Amino acid sequence: MQKVKNYIKRFFKKDSFIYRGMSKIYHVLSTQKYKITHRKEVKNQNKKYDQRVNDAVEFIKKYQGQQYIVFYNPTWLGVAASTLGLFKNNVPLEQVLGKRNINKIAQSVVENNIKCAIFSQIVDGWTDIIARIKELNPEIDIKVIWHGNCYEFFSDYTWNLNKEVMDLYNKEKINCFAFVRSTMYEFYKKVGFKCCYLQNNVHKDNAGKIAINNNKKVKIGIYNADSRELKNIYTALSAMKLVPNVVADVVPINEGAKKFTEILELETTSIDDYIENEKLMERIQKNDINIYPTFTENAPMFPLESFEMGVPCLLGNNNDYFVGTQLGQYVILEKEDDAEYIKNKILTAIDHREEIINLYNEWKKDFDIKCEKLVNDFINF
Repeated sequence: MQKVKNYIKRFFKKDSFIYRGMSKIYHVLSTQKYKITHRKEVKNQNKKYDQRVNDAVEFIKKYQGQQYIVFYNPTWLGVAASTLGLFKNNVPLEQVLGKRNINKIAQSVVENNIKCAIFSQIVDGWTDIIARIKELNPEIDIKVIWHGNCYEFFSDYTWNLNKEVMDLYNKEKINCFAFVRSTMYEFYKKVGFKCCYLQNNVHKDNAGKIAINNNKKVKIGIYNADSRELKNIYTALSAMKLVPNVVADVVPINEGAKKFTEILELETTSIDDYIENEKLMERIQKNDINIYPTFTENAPMFPLESFEMGVPCLLGNNNDYFVGTQLGQYVILEKEDDAEYIKNKILTAIDHREEIINLYNEWKKDFDIKCEKLVNDFINF
């Protein structure tokens, strides 16, 4: 099936009638194939989704009469961390299957007199929930937070959801959007969309402390990169190799990255799969520094989490954090594809480790105030 998909992409334009038609056929066939070959898993997964809907209804009841609630997918770790870091009235919800479940969520929003339903990114079934809420009560405000950027429209999944969302906006089913990067916000505002600006934030109990490391070797972490091209894991590993006396901690690590570390003879500690955020936070405190040199990003959560745990983190020049500050001069990467350059930034950051964390702690005071104001402006927009 994947070969068929690649063939279609190669020979037909993405916006052509033939491509759209064949894409729909491919989606139907691949879905049916998966259901047939994974019948038991699909059945169990659907039960889990049904239970998540029931749990969401109970969450919504707790916020009866509140000004707003925010739906988020707890399995999307970055989006979940962003949502929980910004809002209080949060409702975990995965994809919603079937009209009964869609109606159950929509009715719960209406019956509990929620003034505004906010959707933090969009998951399968959520656009149907939005449409149904507006059918039941057109006075309820619907707002969508779009965490992605234009690069991610290369993904068919993201592109299709984006089209559905924009269609709802044009039909006045969605009242406004929020974007977590200033360039996205400014663009959509200029082309006529009602939108607001948010900045992701993180609050950790360890905040303000500097992690104490007694490593005999320099330990550097790269996390949640896996095999996605934009995460730039191979350049990161190359840069680590150039650091003397180093150990790279990689979670999760894929087969390609494993082989690459063997070729480089780079000493590595790793886990094959994603781990819970709490366990990841415990793990990173053992590092001297973490790096997150992504090629494109909007408002990544991990760099802030790393700083909150007392560990400096280098990050790509593709978000709004630390811009124009002394802290930014230390940790913002200007050349995400240059291993030698990143190595030098790593060594400089390690030499100024305590100063960097102190600069972060000062920066964070004003940042917390700014984020709270942006959230209030969005809720009341």
